[in-house]
Amino acid sequence: MDNNTLYFEKISQFDRAAEPVTVSIPFAAGALTDAARLRILDGERVLPVQARPLTRWEDGSIKWLLVHCLPDLPGNRAATLHFDLDGDGAATAAAAPAGATDDARVTVTRSEDGGLCLDTGVLAGTIPATGFWPVRDVTLDGRAPWGDCPFAGFQLVLDGEQLDTRTGAVELELEEEGPLRAVVLVRGQHRRADGSGCFELRGRITAWAGKPWIEVEHQFVHAEDSEERALESLRLAFTPAAASGQPRLALGEGYYRTSVRESEQPLSMTLDTETILYQANEHFIDSFYGDFWVDWRDDAGGLTASIHQAHQNFPKALTVTPAGIDCDLYPAGQPPAPVLQGMAKTHRLQLHFHAPDAPLQDLSGRSLQFQLPDRPALDRAWYREHNPWRERFFPAALPARLLTLLNNLHDGRPKALGMMHFGDAPDAGYTNQGRGRGETVFVNNEYDRPHCCTLYYALTGQRRVLDSALVTARHWLDVDLCHHHPDPLLHGGLKIHTRYHGTGRVTPSHEWTEGLLDYYVLTGRREALDAAVGVAENILRHMDQPHMRQPGASSVREGGWALRALVGMWVATGEQRWRDEARGIIDRFLAWAAEYGALLAPYTSHSMPRVPFMIFLTVNSFARYLLIEPDNEAVKKLVVDVVDDVIEHCLGPDGIFYYKELPSLRRTAPTPHALEALTYAYRITDKDHYLRLAARQFAAMGSAPAGGGGVKQADASGAVLVGSGGGRNFADRYTSVLLFAGAATAAGLLDWYEYPFAAEPVA
Repeated sequence: MDNNTLYFEKISQFDRAAEPVTVSIPFAAGALTDAARLRILDGERVLPVQARPLTRWEDGSIKWLLVHCLPDLPGNRAATLHFDLDGDGAATAAAAPAGATDDARVTVTRSEDGGLCLDTGVLAGTIPATGFWPVRDVTLDGRAPWGDCPFAGFQLVLDGEQLDTRTGAVELELEEEGPLRAVVLVRGQHRRADGSGCFELRGRITAWAGKPWIEVEHQFVHAEDSEERALESLRLAFTPAAASGQPRLALGEGYYRTSVRESEQPLSMTLDTETILYQANEHFIDSFYGDFWVDWRDDAGGLTASIHQAHQNFPKALTVTPAGIDCDLYPAGQPPAPVLQGMAKTHRLQLHFHAPDAPLQDLSGRSLQFQLPDRPALDRAWYREHNPWRERFFPAALPARLLTLLNNLHDGRPKALGMMHFGDAPDAGYTNQGRGRGETVFVNNEYDRPHCCTLYYALTGQRRVLDSALVTARHWLDVDLCHHHPDPLLHGGLKIHTRYHGTGRVTPSHEWTEGLLDYYVLTGRREALDAAVGVAENILRHMDQPHMRQPGASSVREGGWALRALVGMWVATGEQRWRDEARGIIDRFLAWAAEYGALLAPYTSHSMPRVPFMIFLTVNSFARYLLIEPDNEAVKKLVVDVVDDVIEHCLGPDGIFYYKELPSLRRTAPTPHALEALTYAYRITDKDHYLRLAARQFAAMGSAPAGGGGVKQADASGAVLVGSGGGRNFADRYTSVLLFAGAATAAGLLDWYEYPFAAEPVA
């Protein structure tokens, strides 16, 4: 690939005309000041684009640009587009999408009652200012065969209490207004029969120019005083007006070939625990599992409703009868799902309106595109040249064998399926320690898996890695993030690894901002930026506690991870606030090291041992602070002094770091964080003995631990688990191994770690 190539790997066997595509492109400081300059070319043809800056550099130039386009993509082969900065902005707002009619564009207008009217050129409808139906007055090619109000809003049952979204004022925000894509955000509350609100409501509707479908999202948020509510059902019903002729019904489901049933009689299917336990799915579930849709049509028109990642988020059910469609996002009759205070959950649906003679194969293909959309990849060299993360995450050379290790680490974590569990992983180590009191302990994406996956995707362009970044961040945004709590030390924070995700405490050593920020720049969804700010503010509240301000009174890593989170906020946003707060934490650590002569912290009642893995990850945060102040000599000295201190006191007789500095804990533990800390010491001093010692630790770490395969089982939380082992191994290792390997490869210290023969193209 050329540096400025958008590469589409081969997925669908069918041609896709004017296929909706979104990509986020980073630019180096000063490279792009006006989004209108961006052009996307299919050969010599300039495609219309819709672009939105998401973040900017200190000089005001664009750092991340979210770009939408509608290219024609070929069946059964890969494709490439190119981009440059030679445009004048005319194509962005004028020309029609490729493969579409000349007047195909999406428009949004405000109705007299405050609602928003969407029109894609073929599909139109109103998003009311009262309730979240989600759409009313739907027309296809100017006809309204389904009546004024075929949807009944989202209906919930909590502890036997009926709620719905049909009434009550809602806030409508136009996040994107076209011409290629429009996005409407909805905020309100679910309503009881007496009109009072319960559980916050978040909605999102996305429409594309020239397309007869919309994507609808529904999120509930437990922001009430009760500690726990039981979700008994959640559904969206489609009940069209009187049918024109005998309705024809279809249901499609499959994780290999989609099995399609057709009938004039009711069809129904439930994806439950038994379904998931006994389906022999081999897909990497973050990317794809299968498809699940129903279709209703009469002589005037039809609707196909698809649930996104239904298998991964089971239980789910679809029913279609001559009267209409029921989308059961949590089917009645299933064991109630506990929703803890502060938890949320988002569901996505595709509502595809079509003519009465639309082929089922085409409708199934569109549903599969919804499950596994085309997403272009950028070349590693582009990320190296325009690196928005500033750190050296894109070395020119790495051993191919290292990529095998990283693939195995990424792919090998245990899997968790279930509505509140997908996007996270169990951890056998934590569970076996009894931390879950007999229940499975979930890692809550510890060590920032979304961020590590984003970086690895940028390095390699592997699609499943991008998908893993997206679903793990989405899980954070729904389940692990505490959206509401009266305790300010819990509110806005990310929960620590625990049983059922939300039963644990919040502590800075288990809160991360970078993965949330990556999700924002990859998708343009401001909720992720808001969540990252909320997490950072939660961290500051913790760091303002007396024991956090006193040197040696808390674990070293508490302030270390807090510093990393705040540096990440500054790198992403450039806001002075985060720079100042990060500097405050650095000053505390400088005082800590001065008072004790080392980063000693309390453990047993009579000891303050060195804990290498905690100290090293904190040193790594010191070095990340140098992204803010690259010439800060005090911080450089702190990095080297602390690394030297741990080398002096915490190496075993084999030259490998041990776990903790107590006789009872001096077991061999070659922590990956040491690799990164030693690499930073090498950068600062140019003394290669640090890299040689790091290479020794790397050799001692061995190959990727197993965890991804194994027996499927259902646990007490309602999850179906696949595999065992550690759920955090990839995120624990990725950045440290990569930064070390980049330096060590350039220095010739990893020649021993390469495969015996170079990869050569077939003649």
